[in-house]
Amino acid sequence: MCKIWIFGGTTEGRLLAEYCSREKIEAWVSVASEYGEELLQEELMESGNAGNPDLNHNTKESGQCADKEICFAKKSLKNVQASSVIKVLRGRMDRYQMEEFIRNQGIHLVIDATHPHARLVSEEIQEACGRTGVRLERCLRAEGEQNKARDWVEVDSIQEAVSFLSSVSGVIFATTGSKELEALCQIPDYQKRVYARVLPTSNVLKKCEKLGITGSHLIAMQGPFSTEMNTLFLRQTKAEWLLTKDSGRAGGFQEKVEAARENGTRVVVIRRPKENGISLEEAMEVLKKADEGKVGELKTHLILAGIGMGQPSQMTGEVLRAIRESDALIGAERMLESAERALQNDLLISKEGKDENRQESAAAVEKETKCYKAYLPDDVIQIVSKHPEWKQAVILYSGDTGFFSGASRMAERLREAGYPFTVYPGTSCVSYLAARLGTHWEDAAIYSAHGRELSVDRVMKRLCDPEEAAKRAFILMGGKNGAGQFCERLTQAGYGNVQVTVGENLSYPEEQIRSGTAEEMKKLEFADLSLMLLEVTDEIKNVKQLKRFEQEDKRLLPADSVGVFPRIMLAAPKSGSGKTLLTCGLLEVLRRRGLNPIACKCGPDYIDPMFHRYVLGIPGRNLDSFFLPTEGVRKVLVDAVREEQAGIAVLEGVMGYYDGLGGTETSASSWEIAEITDTPVILVLDCKGASLSAAAMASGFLHFRKKSHIAGVILNRVSSMYYERLAVAVEEASGLPVLGYLPESEEYRMESRHLGLFLPGEIDRLRERIGRLADQMEKSIAVERVLEVAGMLPLRIENKEKEKAENESMGAESIAQFPACQEQKVTSRVRIGVARDEAFCFYYQENFRLLEQMGAELVYFSPLRDKTIPDRVDGLLFGGGYPENYARELAKNAAMRESIRRSIAAGMPFLAECGGFLYLHRTLEGSDGKHWEMAGVYPFDAYRTNRLRRFGYVRLLTSSGQEIHGHEFHYWESEDPGTDWEAVKPTGNRSWRCIHEKGGQIGGFPHLYYASCPDFLRKWLDVCAKGSQKKYIN
Repeated sequence: MCKIWIFGGTTEGRLLAEYCSREKIEAWVSVASEYGEELLQEELMESGNAGNPDLNHNTKESGQCADKEICFAKKSLKNVQASSVIKVLRGRMDRYQMEEFIRNQGIHLVIDATHPHARLVSEEIQEACGRTGVRLERCLRAEGEQNKARDWVEVDSIQEAVSFLSSVSGVIFATTGSKELEALCQIPDYQKRVYARVLPTSNVLKKCEKLGITGSHLIAMQGPFSTEMNTLFLRQTKAEWLLTKDSGRAGGFQEKVEAARENGTRVVVIRRPKENGISLEEAMEVLKKADEGKVGELKTHLILAGIGMGQPSQMTGEVLRAIRESDALIGAERMLESAERALQNDLLISKEGKDENRQESAAAVEKETKCYKAYLPDDVIQIVSKHPEWKQAVILYSGDTGFFSGASRMAERLREAGYPFTVYPGTSCVSYLAARLGTHWEDAAIYSAHGRELSVDRVMKRLCDPEEAAKRAFILMGGKNGAGQFCERLTQAGYGNVQVTVGENLSYPEEQIRSGTAEEMKKLEFADLSLMLLEVTDEIKNVKQLKRFEQEDKRLLPADSVGVFPRIMLAAPKSGSGKTLLTCGLLEVLRRRGLNPIACKCGPDYIDPMFHRYVLGIPGRNLDSFFLPTEGVRKVLVDAVREEQAGIAVLEGVMGYYDGLGGTETSASSWEIAEITDTPVILVLDCKGASLSAAAMASGFLHFRKKSHIAGVILNRVSSMYYERLAVAVEEASGLPVLGYLPESEEYRMESRHLGLFLPGEIDRLRERIGRLADQMEKSIAVERVLEVAGMLPLRIENKEKEKAENESMGAESIAQFPACQEQKVTSRVRIGVARDEAFCFYYQENFRLLEQMGAELVYFSPLRDKTIPDRVDGLLFGGGYPENYARELAKNAAMRESIRRSIAAGMPFLAECGGFLYLHRTLEGSDGKHWEMAGVYPFDAYRTNRLRRFGYVRLLTSSGQEIHGHEFHYWESEDPGTDWEAVKPTGNRSWRCIHEKGGQIGGFPHLYYASCPDFLRKWLDVCAKGSQKKYIN
């Protein structure tokens, strides 16, 4: 009899259970909650479908069935009675509990009929079935309506929905269920804006009360809900937004969107995950065939066997039996030779103690077992797929399957391919050598130098760690005379007196174990595959500690030193890989350790330096090789380290590591910044939805340029279990050390906020999130190794004459290092009012610095809260930001708007960029879709568009013929963006007119980088100074 397990709790799950009940097909049915169990039991008790709303609520008024699959189910379930053939399981299980249940009950077939959005549950089911080798079918819900309204907003997750809804106004009617309630609480004023419809269970109601969703804002009802009922809810709550999941036809999705259309309510839809599977009708057919004993052809069961060092005497009994009983053996040539010896060895027969088994064992020895040379997962699967007649095959691995073995990668690939497998451990060379030496390895550090680089310093640092030192280190050696070469490197590094033991050909007749100091052993020849044991004395540890302290003393950067300091860059193959997240966490970790880090962002981005400043409490810097020449970029970094007395500089890359101008050059890329500053790079790989491809990407990025500067890898969005396997693959493919991982977690997730950007001040408890992030990184990332990679590298300056000049003028002001900046100070000190608050927060720190170096006094004010501009200012700066998000508040501050309008009308110079330029318009369309009065300096309006208007670097040709560099990024547009300057893309032939300029009054969308043309800034400050002299003299 076929044993069946259905995961339900959904309409499809209940229909499959009813089908089994009617057809007398025995099955286990799992539901998550007590409510789900009650609902299933009630429906199993019903006779006919008249009282079954799940079978009726998708039927149209004409009496025609709205869903072919539901029609099929209705025809099949005319007289359903409760039956003892259905056994209901209540409660959630993790993957391990599922595996245990499958094995204990002998399950043959699993049908996953869980909710379309229950992705984590489906992944657990898939994992459990893959590990146990049972057949799994995914029952998919029929698609909902595809005739989408133009104003639908589709997102991929609840967090994306929350981010969008936080940027707009209006009441929200949420029908996403109780699991998403915590996320909805991140929406500003959620207790006023959000109405939640949830199931009427005690647990859910308690949760709502705890979160503050109560009273009329809580609708606790059980569906199904008709279009009319949904319309009534939308009207009663005066909802402007409906938040729902695309749960398909059976989930009431159709009725909700029809109600929204009738009521004029805009819809935010969380898309269904894309997945493969079968329909409800097909699932019922599978159940029918399974009951008839036709579960389907089972795939070959594979055994991943560790064979120890290779001698039959070191193989476990279960491995020997597997070799004897399998249809095929697969592995590298050396493994196959060992298995063949085992098949011919008398030990194999003597393992069977009873006489009646000897004859069977002897026959098994004589059985022809096919051997195939292959060890790469895809090659193995290709071989096995060509032999469906095999019931069992063994894949052979040297030593133990859990010790630097390819078994973990093979297991992952077999799960993906749907092959059942079992892992048999073997005797590792470490445990064997320790036994032969009469010692243990419980306090040992274990490394592999077989097919990968292993630094001497890494090993010795671990052995000499004053807080948590390993007593000894075992190193698996590979390559020609690998042990001898490592002894040579130990000697060169000053550790020639370290005690070394090398074991070769362990367990074989030619086994040899030799000991001596590293200096003595470097002169010997060793087998390609060997195992080394290192042991250090207290004297060696003390010497190592002294070297460590001397190195740390050097890392403290004196105020007059710019030649050497530790630095590291975090870069990635593409945007969205987690650079900012990991950079923030690393900065917090370094801050906690008292290393006084400083942060720098590659490229023109304002947003990430805001993150850095929030964490560090010091300004971040931008390193941009489009804005500045090579020596200027170096000096920004050097000056930042010197001024802040930083112990280490952390650079964050921009976009993809090699992505530069026009998308086809490396100019202005993160790689170019690493090249200019000679900074080692850690490549952050987003491993969500990827496996071996991550290894290919690491290898590809490493070799794309002869000098890539990539020195290590961190794996992002990967579980601890998967990390162990994936790290080995990445290291083997690229030769790069994997320095750790970061698992995905809502505890420290940073969401994009507004139009693809992020405003840190708007995220609740950001500091707590970053603290939790740092806690996790301390656990899962080898911070000491990251610091080791950062090292003490000299910041080389290729221009020898400039290097000499810098050495001679060490104490001179940094302004002298900017190109064409000498003699640029204005003759009179001027006061510049700088609009700076939540609405205007995008400024380059280098711009502020250059203004002050040229003699300007910066006076900050808030257009949101102050009533007038500061007293006695000679010019105004309006930076970029999010005035559209604060349009209502800016409009309400009429006193400030009037103060600005009058001052500018009287001739006060100003520079207004992007958001600041929008603020000076007559009106501005806010994020809420309403038009608000602004400062009225420009007699035209600014409005929102549905796409990114301008993006990227520009060369700006001013009306006086100067060239200054900048960048644009804006979704909003102006009725008149200006025509006084010309913007030219650095690649291609595109150009356009922009900027309004009248005397010293300059406004437009481009963000300007003053140091790219200091003379422009000096002339503007001169205009401000002339106004100042006139004002105060007269």
